Amino acid sequence: MDTYDVIVIGAGPAGLNAARDLQKGGKRVVVLEARGRIGGRVRTERDRGIVEAGAEFIHGEHAATWEMAEELNLKTVTWGPENADSYRIFGKGGQIRHDTDELFKRFAKSDDDLWKYEGPDVSLAEYFRKFSTDEEAAFYKLREIADIETADPGLLSVRSIINEERLATNGARNFWITDGYSTLMEGFARGLDIKLRHRVVRVRWKKDFVELECENGAHINAARLVMTMPIGVMKRCPPEFLPLLPTAFEAGVRAIGFGNATKMTFWVDGPIPDFRALDTAGLVGHWWQRRFGPENVIVGFSGGTRADQLTRMGEKEAISVGIAELADGLGSAIKHMIMHACHFTWSDDPYAYGSYSFPTVGMEDTRDILARPIEDTLYYCGEATNTRGHPGTVHGSIEEGKRVARDILALGDVGVQ
Repeated sequence: MDTYDVIVIGAGPAGLNAARDLQKGGKRVVVLEARGRIGGRVRTERDRGIVEAGAEFIHGEHAATWEMAEELNLKTVTWGPENADSYRIFGKGGQIRHDTDELFKRFAKSDDDLWKYEGPDVSLAEYFRKFSTDEEAAFYKLREIADIETADPGLLSVRSIINEERLATNGARNFWITDGYSTLMEGFARGLDIKLRHRVVRVRWKKDFVELECENGAHINAARLVMTMPIGVMKRCPPEFLPLLPTAFEAGVRAIGFGNATKMTFWVDGPIPDFRALDTAGLVGHWWQRRFGPENVIVGFSGGTRADQLTRMGEKEAISVGIAELADGLGSAIKHMIMHACHFTWSDDPYAYGSYSFPTVGMEDTRDILARPIEDTLYYCGEATNTRGHPGTVHGSIEEGKRVARDILALGDVGVQ
């Protein structure tokens, strides 16, 4: 049986950063990853240029992601500032709406009103139903937020997302990594002991000791365990814990939301309007152009309940729906310009079962509960435990991995008992 100071489950941003910092602090660390690759919900497809199946942007000029991006000297391209006078256009009936600028102003006002809300906690759907005076602007704004949060708007907590927005320090601009997001994960993984295809099925633990059993028969023990499995896995198929995890932790897993996102990518040959972001009224909803590389690429994004609907269709039908909706925004000619298409979804991924967490009404301090160490032995972290305004992001996961590493290092040298 192999023995370490710390075992980390998961080779995504949180797990890799926890392992890096623990190793730098003198700990003997192993990372166990169920997949046959590193990166978690970061996955770059390279069959036809750079396509991000999962995380796509560095969100913010101050995001924790930049430390490694700059160390690796990665080239980035700006998507654009979201505080521009009109960064979003609206399409309907086969063309860009003639009143798109006016609608954007109403859309932006709806956004401003939301972030000023000081009332009791309600769901996003209830907030717009009760307080919006502009039905059309509210329609598009609700869709945008529900998609960004990958949430059911009937469950998403307005007070929580307002609080997270106020806490966020990452900045407003978004950036692509032109060589692909996976290059960042490779940088995090350098020099680490990572065992792929090691799905943990059982955790026996007591204070200052854990013994893990993997699906492939491997047994590994350590004094500490860092768990970075997505909330979707913790909800549906977590390892067996002996003894059981504390009731408060289990209740937190049930309380927090975990949504799905889908992305479809279209390779286009032909002239199309230049746009940063396009909204349509269908299941896909949000579109952007990739602004680097030799090919003209359009990405469609949907989150939450509409993403679930697209997933249930299967790839072929979902792409057909996406093409029709894109044509509703840009005109029917676009149908004949699409050379290739693909559709990515995370809800059926057995190592994720969704995209990222969202706060539900009444969730209150759930993220903090999930982040609390269990007997200074078991530590859960990832985007779902970020209480500093950056949940649902790669940089939020990085921050959490580093936080847990600091907490463990602060305990001193405690070996396996």
